Amino acid sequence: MTEKVRTSEALRGLKDFQRRSVDNAFERLWGTNPVSRFLVADEVGLGKTLVARGVVARTVEHLRRKGEKRIDIVYICSNRQIAQQNLRRLHDGVNVNIPHADRLTLLPKVLHEMNRPKGDGPAINIVSLTPGTSFDLRSSGGVAGERALLHVLLEELWGRRAVSSGKWERFFRGGASQRRMAWERRWGVDRSTLTDDVLSSFDGCLAAATFGDGGTSLVDALHDTVDLFDGRRRLTSRASSERYAVLSQLRRALAEACVGHLDPDLVILDEFQRFGSLLHGDNEAALLARHLLGDEAIDPDNRHTQTRVLLLSATPFKMYTLPDEPEGDDHYRDFIRTVAFLGGAERADAVRRTLKDMRTALLVGDTERAIAAKDLAQGELRQVMSRTERLAVSSSRDGMLSSHDDLQIELTPDDVRDYVSQSEVARLLGAGDMLEYWRSSPYALELMDQYQVKKKLKTQLDAGDAALRQVLSSRLRHDEIRQYGQIDLANPKLRWLADDVVRSGAWQVAWLPPALPYYTPAGAYADPRLQGFTKRLVFSAWTVAPKGIAALLSYEVERLLQSRSTSSAARDYFGTRRTGLLTFNRSDGRLSGMPVLGLLYPSRALAELGDPLTVAREAGATLPLDRDALHDVVRRRVEAALKQLPLGSPDGSLPAGAWYWAAPMLLDRFAGQQVALSDLPFGAVTDGDGEDHGTVFQAHLDQADTLDPADLPARPDDLADVLTSVALAGLGVAALRGLNRVVNEEAVNDAATVRAASSWAWSLRALFNTPEIMAMLQGGEGTYWRQVLEHSIDGNLQAVLDEYAEVLVSSRSLRHEPVDVQLSDLVSAFAEGSGLRAATQAVDHFGAEYEGHVRRDRLRSHFAVRYGRHAAEDDKTVQRETQVRDAFNSPFWPFVLASTSVGQEGLDFHHYSHAVVHWNLPGNPVDMEQREGRVHRFRGHAVRKNVAAAFGQREEVLAKRNPWEALFELAKSSTDGAGGIVPDWVFPLASGATIERYVPALPMSRERQHYRRLLRTMGAYRLTLGHPRQSDLLAYVGNDADLALDLAP
Repeated sequence: MTEKVRTSEALRGLKDFQRRSVDNAFERLWGTNPVSRFLVADEVGLGKTLVARGVVARTVEHLRRKGEKRIDIVYICSNRQIAQQNLRRLHDGVNVNIPHADRLTLLPKVLHEMNRPKGDGPAINIVSLTPGTSFDLRSSGGVAGERALLHVLLEELWGRRAVSSGKWERFFRGGASQRRMAWERRWGVDRSTLTDDVLSSFDGCLAAATFGDGGTSLVDALHDTVDLFDGRRRLTSRASSERYAVLSQLRRALAEACVGHLDPDLVILDEFQRFGSLLHGDNEAALLARHLLGDEAIDPDNRHTQTRVLLLSATPFKMYTLPDEPEGDDHYRDFIRTVAFLGGAERADAVRRTLKDMRTALLVGDTERAIAAKDLAQGELRQVMSRTERLAVSSSRDGMLSSHDDLQIELTPDDVRDYVSQSEVARLLGAGDMLEYWRSSPYALELMDQYQVKKKLKTQLDAGDAALRQVLSSRLRHDEIRQYGQIDLANPKLRWLADDVVRSGAWQVAWLPPALPYYTPAGAYADPRLQGFTKRLVFSAWTVAPKGIAALLSYEVERLLQSRSTSSAARDYFGTRRTGLLTFNRSDGRLSGMPVLGLLYPSRALAELGDPLTVAREAGATLPLDRDALHDVVRRRVEAALKQLPLGSPDGSLPAGAWYWAAPMLLDRFAGQQVALSDLPFGAVTDGDGEDHGTVFQAHLDQADTLDPADLPARPDDLADVLTSVALAGLGVAALRGLNRVVNEEAVNDAATVRAASSWAWSLRALFNTPEIMAMLQGGEGTYWRQVLEHSIDGNLQAVLDEYAEVLVSSRSLRHEPVDVQLSDLVSAFAEGSGLRAATQAVDHFGAEYEGHVRRDRLRSHFAVRYGRHAAEDDKTVQRETQVRDAFNSPFWPFVLASTSVGQEGLDFHHYSHAVVHWNLPGNPVDMEQREGRVHRFRGHAVRKNVAAAFGQREEVLAKRNPWEALFELAKSSTDGAGGIVPDWVFPLASGATIERYVPALPMSRERQHYRRLLRTMGAYRLTLGHPRQSDLLAYVGNDADLALDLAP
């Protein structure tokens, strides 16, 4: 495949406004009068990463035509979570290497890969870096892999004998184990790939480097510090700090060497406003970054090879500040500094002068002159930036937003007493005011982790402070939690949130209702309040609040679920957790899990017989179908299919229930479609599946594969009804249909798709085996596998899986991938989205009855979870936080995610959420826009709901294999499209779904006043882009949009 064709693939699927942004940015960077830096400042959620993908594709094509042998693209973002999310989107359609080096200092391990050509074209590489791990190397020893690489490099330069003694090993070990470092050096670094050029560069940087203020050479400092680890003396804190200081300088020297070997053609800075000090500072990290970025001015003699920089940010500078904000006019200085970074000081001065002229003209009422000045400023800015906004295409200009600020937030006497008590504790500790903590989190002192007041509290308790113990007592009691007692949520905001989600009935369901139900729901899913429910994304200013929300809201939901249980063992919160009920055991010599296997089996025959869309299409009906009528039609189809199977014999050796699992397999066998169950990747059998469970599970598979129809007994009377239910919502059957909707045409019902469906079914089994879901379902009648089946039918499982499959394919850029890539990615993504394990949150109980006046418990979080606990730069944290995000972006639990807003720019939370709760208000409109932009993105939950509500009953929906493709085609044909923003980003509908803004501010509080002030300026700040004293300007301009800067490409 030629690179030209691949480029067209990368551009395919871009909306008109995105394509305009791509063409404009590429022309500015590589056209006839180029700039070296260009900013795409499209509004939050409009797909700037896809614009970057288009620029990458066009850049690769351009440089290939110029004869470049190697093309390097560097993607820099604030953390690894964003990198993981965006890398696939960034290279989709461009045949590239993605060297596995997320730190600049690890580049020597992969440089050999970067010279490999792609087919008959040049070598094309995308390297992803994060500033905190690649440029800011101060006082850090790096990760084990970096230290091992440094050790190996020194061995290659100086000889192994020179640096192989125990002291060198102990020096480089850092906090890792000896075994880990030995593995990293032996297997983590391939010495044969370390090029002479890299070694020579590192040697030169090392020789030139100094250490400390005295001018000591880094090499001498290294030897002196290593001697402190000779093993003959006790390791001191000084030795440890010296080690990390030297290691940071070694990493710095290696980073300098690596920058020289990277020489990127294009650097993409994503959400670059988050590392302004790196771009504008004068420290070592900034110098290193600027060396990578190159000059802001185009060198006429080097215009075709000079590094280009594409910057992405919806909020590249603080666009609006209120007159009494402490930042004052910092927004203006920030704006001019950004323009200077993009286009140089001369262009920044020109913009400053024209904006001053515009303002002067407005103050004297000369509108014509003001417009002329605006046009000049606009022309200068368009040379280095563009911006597209979604509000421009909404007739109401509200972007589908609805505000819910008249909430019932009630303060109780106990709340006030808690504040008095916390304040007294703080007074005794000499700590600050507890007001912000108290109003943000329940049981703030009990739940705090690393706050200074909590550290002082622990210190004083350990010291036996009698006065402190006298006043310190917790209303959160261990015994009440152990017995699932109803505890006070101890915070007005949390009581409102709990009431909000409990009243919706969300705690009674395993997944959200589908946006496009195929038939009328039943059970808990029939509650009208649940139909409008969406997941809640909660933003707080304090890290203790997400912890409290996750722990106590999950406890309340678990308490409600356990109240249904008749088991005494289930009434002990801290007791042994229940094991799964969808298990594979042997009882009295018989395999007891065969019905479960039947539930998981992806029968092609039943998938065809029970497809609601096929039934609707053949009946000439529209969605949603009547559930009972659908059941009757599918039952008749099943009965007809069963006629080809033997009737069974009263002398059959298998139990009567064998028909429930055997019939689907026999139907496939008789049609020549059965896949051996032993070949299906059901997954590892986990603990709780019985003694010697792996062997027993294999016995289940063997019995299914060797089934002899002659062993079947007489058919049970309810066989047709049970198989009808399995045909409609069996886990494997529904999974197979869901995958068939989205995979490439040639893979429909293919053996590989059947195998992938078995993996989906296995993930659903794990979901139904969680203690919380088991408690939810066991209020019904019959065996558990039948309860699972009933819940799946009630909740439109098929429609849920079809919608989720479409979300995954779209969000993970799988539409045009090969089938093996599609299925592999869909399997892993589904497992992540449905398989989040409950986390635990530490809580301290205070009281005289506890030893040392404190007892620590751990509360589970599952229905509600916290996110962003750490900086998310180490592998373990990234993995957990990525799993949390994937689960929140699924239809399954958790239904509430609580976080601080720090670091969330650029992350997606919109697939199943269109509600943002501002637990604490942000300081300005831009930050509020960033928060709400997390859920207002491409084909988000609100848009899908509205599109389905508007067109779901049209017969055209049934014409395609994938109903969601048909829905959005109908939506597009109903509007002029507004450049592609409608319907994919904005699709308002009367009484439809909206982006819900919740502000649970306390009555008569400063928060209420601050919120009113934010509302006055929310829409207006865009009109004052780049102006000083914006509030004064607004008073003169009002809402005159003719004077707003228009930077749309």
